[in-house]
Amino acid sequence: MKGSVLRLFFMVSTILITIILTLPCMAAQEQVGMAATDNQGVALHLSLQELIEMVREKNERIQFQGLEWDITRDAIDNAESIFEPQFVASYLHDYSYIPKSIEDYSSLGFLDQNDSYRKHNNEYAAAMEGLLPSGGQVRFGYTLKELQSSLLDSSNIDSQYQTFVGVSLVQPLLKNAGFRVTKANIRVAEADAYMALQNYRREMLEIVAEATTAYWDLCLAKEKLGVRQDSVRIAEEILHDNRERVRNGKMAETEVIEAEAGLALRKTNEIASRQELTAAINAIKTLISMPSAETPGMIVASDKLVRKNMEVEFADSYKTSLYMRPEYLSTIKKIEKEEIRVAYAENQRWPQLDLKASYGLNGLGDDRLGESWNMAQRGEYESWTVGAEFRIPLMGGAKTRSELAAANKRKKQSLLELKATEVALANAVDTGVKNVRSALTQADGYAEAVRLNERLLEVELERLNAGLGNSRIVLEREEELNRTRESFLESLVNVEKALVALEAVKGTLLQNYGIDVMEAS
Repeated sequence: MKGSVLRLFFMVSTILITIILTLPCMAAQEQVGMAATDNQGVALHLSLQELIEMVREKNERIQFQGLEWDITRDAIDNAESIFEPQFVASYLHDYSYIPKSIEDYSSLGFLDQNDSYRKHNNEYAAAMEGLLPSGGQVRFGYTLKELQSSLLDSSNIDSQYQTFVGVSLVQPLLKNAGFRVTKANIRVAEADAYMALQNYRREMLEIVAEATTAYWDLCLAKEKLGVRQDSVRIAEEILHDNRERVRNGKMAETEVIEAEAGLALRKTNEIASRQELTAAINAIKTLISMPSAETPGMIVASDKLVRKNMEVEFADSYKTSLYMRPEYLSTIKKIEKEEIRVAYAENQRWPQLDLKASYGLNGLGDDRLGESWNMAQRGEYESWTVGAEFRIPLMGGAKTRSELAAANKRKKQSLLELKATEVALANAVDTGVKNVRSALTQADGYAEAVRLNERLLEVELERLNAGLGNSRIVLEREEELNRTRESFLESLVNVEKALVALEAVKGTLLQNYGIDVMEAS
């Protein structure tokens, strides 16, 4: 009798302590529940595909990396602008007051005895200049000189017009010669843009993987809350039945106290599950840049957790990663970029040897501008030049030598980086494949455990209804079933997370949702 009293006292104390500890949490949760109820009208139901599309559209980290990619594509346009032709126009006024030399007197036959003369010349020039893919600089231009001088006074000529129309070319033959050298900066810019694209894909992969994981966490939180709500309902039913039995004298008072203690504990677990659901919702809102204070509504995952049966293989997964994983593709392009720099640096070690050539037509006319132009058009007075210019550093080119050495070392770094990336990918794929297999096995094991615990609970409920069992054993069985159900749900989520991680390592996660960008548009 004394032992029964002590046991009853201990159970009552436990209930009181549990109630005291959970009252503040329950009060706070009631406020949260009221707020959620007020905003249930704006609940957002999302499938995983819809969430991924929202993340791609609204996530700031993805937008930031997308702008980085756009900047590098603008850099390509900047590099290609070297081939944009330039229009050049100039005007020069030349005034000179010059004392006459003996040569001047002689050229005039000593007829003009003035000891000086004046020149008032105007020069107009217009030309088109451009860079050829071969590295040559070409210029096509027109020059008009209006000559006015006191020497012309004796000839009754106010002015003369001198015209020149021609083309000139400076073509490098060694250093800076050739298409590859001329377009080196363009090719480097294209490589940078491709690497920025892969950085954009990598950022998207990470964010989409986070979003997918957060989505399944939301599903898990919703399902666990459902389990806890069912548990509270069952505990309430047991408590109600026990009170009826006590009232009818078919059960001891301690059975009611045990049921009350079990109900209080389950309500506390329900509160914790609601908070987990709130945290999961806010994680989703963060990924889609939705401030919780401005949008307090619920987010509901419409996809369901289901058991999956599949086979994953290392060889196929690793082969796919070499074609799709951003880090690997970026490193390959980086090697190509460094090869371009090495080739350019090797070219810069050559001496400077330039071919220079020009061809033009001359014209001259008195007083009237058209005369000089017509003479040039007739092609009667040609002028042309051809030659070469050679230039070489006297100290062997220390600058170009050091640049070539640095370019070779950067290429070696890139090759080492590629090897390290291959090893990391192989290990990551192996881990991902084994994680998927392990998660599938665990899910099957927990599914069987749920089935067995459900059967045990049914047996204990039948015993309780028959008056052969007690509430404590039923509640223990029910709590064990809840823990097993939650473990099963977590195992299903772990399967989804393992699959997401494997698809991310393979680089196919974006492709699966139809949002991948493999090439620059």
